Amino acid sequence: MSPEKKKIYAVIIIAVFCLIIVTGIGNFRAKQLALDLAGQRVSNTLTLAVADFDNEKLQELIQTQNQQNAYYGELQAKLMQLKTEHQLENIYMLYKDEQNKAWFYVVDARAEDDPAHLSLGQLENNASSAVENTLKGKVVQGEYHTTSLGTFVSSYQEVKDAGGKTYAVLAGDIDVKNVTEFLYLTRYVQFGIMAVSLLLIGLIVYLSGRNNIN
Repeated sequence: MSPEKKKIYAVIIIAVFCLIIVTGIGNFRAKQLALDLAGQRVSNTLTLAVADFDNEKLQELIQTQNQQNAYYGELQAKLMQLKTEHQLENIYMLYKDEQNKAWFYVVDARAEDDPAHLSLGQLENNASSAVENTLKGKVVQGEYHTTSLGTFVSSYQEVKDAGGKTYAVLAGDIDVKNVTEFLYLTRYVQFGIMAVSLLLIGLIVYLSGRNNIN
């Protein structure tokens, strides 16, 4: 093999190796970006929801745990609307009873005939660290986690009283299937760039070979 061909093959190998590395890094960054965007979408939705709460009525609902309370239906309807408009899997609120050290659900944006629906007053015995941290003022956004219902990206929002004290946590989930649509699109673009690059390298090698022959 001539020195010229060895150089060409060396360039091809290096180029392919670099393309593989760049694609791998690109996939990782695309996934991170997709998760960040999903987390931000959930956070923005929760911010809209919290801004519309009537704190007095909400605190009364929490204290009485009366599902017949008119505000319960109003609150659930608003959250269901936001869930649909922003394509979330669910929005729900948790409250911590400090006296009994127990978490319970206040409202759930899933339909009441949904088997996964969580009723007012239903206990949550395994509240995540993200919920606990949010209650303490360490708001969690874009948490990637898997439950028995699937894999989600979730964000959490403090619900504060008029004095600025956090008394409940609003949470939202988005199904990872929605996130991967963006990820797959990014990968297709990367594979396209890689294919075009390889074709260009092949063309350069072909032309170089012809020039050497001439």
